[in-house]
Amino acid sequence: MKKHTITILCATLGLSMLSSCIWQPVIQTFTRAEYPGTRPPMVIKDNNGSPASQNWLTVDADMLPPSSHISGRIEHAEDGLPYGLTSEFSDIVVSPYAPHYQLDYAGIPVGSKVWDPYTRKPFYIKRAYTFN
Repeated sequence: MKKHTITILCATLGLSMLSSCIWQPVIQTFTRAEYPGTRPPMVIKDNNGSPASQNWLTVDADMLPPSSHISGRIEHAEDGLPYGLTSEFSDIVVSPYAPHYQLDYAGIPVGSKVWDPYTRKPFYIKRAYTFN
């Protein structure tokens, strides 16, 4: 009886250690880092088909983001509007419109229609499956 208990305990411990090795990359895929430094500008909320504010920003040709921010194919909703691209940071979306600036969407529900403050064009916040 004692021998079986030790064998079961060792097997359970071994499986839990193995599973933590397997699940670690999966967990890292679903967690996003906090944005370093000052957060980018906020997206503009939608108000029945038009922007909720007129706080437009000017594209700065000297501060264009690197193309590495565009990590995926742009998808479109049924109404034809694109979804923003997910980024490596929590609550940050990459605009589907060139020059593809990163934008903050903290506090705005996923699936909401928002406006890019640089291009003045609407898009949707896409669900990013994260745990944080």
